[in-house]
Amino acid sequence: MGDINIASLPDELMDPPLLRSPLYSADAMVLLTPHLIDAIAGTIPEDAWDWTSTPISWISAIDPGSTGPQTLENVIIHDPSGEGSKRGYIVFEILTTEQTYFHELNIVKNVIQKKLVEMEILSSFSIKQIFDGMENLFQLHQLILTQLEEICSIDNWSASDSTIAHIFLEHKDSIHSNYIQYINNRQTADKTIEDQQEKFPKFKDFLIQCTKSRETKFTDLKELLLRPMQRMTRYPLLLRELEKRTPDNHPDKPLIKQAIETVSSIALAVNQKMEGIQHAHQLFQAFQQTLNCPPNLITEKRRCLLNIDAVDSRSVRYRLFLCSDLIMVVVYEGKRTMGVGSLLGNRPGGSGGSADSTAKQFRFLRWIDLLDIVDCEDTGNDFYKIRIDPERNPRSLSTLTGTNGVFPLTVEYKIDSVQPGAAQKRGEFIRTLQNEISHAAKVVGP
Repeated sequence: MGDINIASLPDELMDPPLLRSPLYSADAMVLLTPHLIDAIAGTIPEDAWDWTSTPISWISAIDPGSTGPQTLENVIIHDPSGEGSKRGYIVFEILTTEQTYFHELNIVKNVIQKKLVEMEILSSFSIKQIFDGMENLFQLHQLILTQLEEICSIDNWSASDSTIAHIFLEHKDSIHSNYIQYINNRQTADKTIEDQQEKFPKFKDFLIQCTKSRETKFTDLKELLLRPMQRMTRYPLLLRELEKRTPDNHPDKPLIKQAIETVSSIALAVNQKMEGIQHAHQLFQAFQQTLNCPPNLITEKRRCLLNIDAVDSRSVRYRLFLCSDLIMVVVYEGKRTMGVGSLLGNRPGGSGGSADSTAKQFRFLRWIDLLDIVDCEDTGNDFYKIRIDPERNPRSLSTLTGTNGVFPLTVEYKIDSVQPGAAQKRGEFIRTLQNEISHAAKVVGP
């Protein structure tokens, strides 16, 4: 233990209060000898040693009316009436998590991005592609955090009068526009990061060093770039919890209700935007991985929702890509045998598909238009039958050829039970397929 400068100690410790038990005080400077003398003399009451259920600090020993140090947490959470203490916990949670989030935005902007500019590893154009939208989020949350910290300061906070929900209402337009802009750039940013790592080993080394640095909290850049989406989805949860714990007569109550509606709407839009980007990315990946894939697979409205592995009765391996308007059936490269569910069809779009076989995992087989599906049947043993009649749909995208031109025909696939989680994925695929068939029929109409 280091030397203690006695002269620098507060007066309260220079003249310590007489405590009933020496174990009441955790301070090393509290003198124990008087208590030992009292104990030997038998002057301490018998119950004086029953101290375990009565913990006190040296502050409360000096001033029995004190509630402890005036920390921000104590001020926000403590409410003499008792009604606002539960509310205080959530307010403090909103404040501290906002501080953490802003700190992470600061790491991205003023640590990682700044160092990349200084080191001149990447071009200014590539850096803009990676961090586009981050500056606006940083400025927005700097304002939000400043307001929160001012309201929740020791001098300003009032358990009965202070409100925070209005902050979200004041910034609702900026929150919506800035987050949508940021999310619109995510696919470009992720692709740029991957491409630049391959081109520039120094950039790859830089990202590795970021995960080992205290300045970045040992966090990967891609993980930090995901924080805005995670934060946006958390706001509705925090505000709903705040509503539950706010008394009905509190001035923040009606504002919280409005803030929940506003933030939930923005979070939903953000989530839908993210899903759209992910589905577009999956569609592009399917095109890239498939030999002879029709180039018109990629359209503005088409989304790739799910994919699943399957086999036919002859154990030929397929992958089924379920899109918003069709199923793309591809066969694993190297598997040339055709069986049930693998009748040859014509490639839509004529010639001009992706003919380069380099790094192609699949080979295009056919499209099944969802509007051509007459019915589906789960036959057991993991087999799933799809009955198709393209003749009823004049704009059919299907590329199936019936025997001697006779329709309807039936394709049958067995979901690959070898894959981990096959049963759950199979159920999700079937449910999604049925939902998309219904949706496609409603869009087209009778």
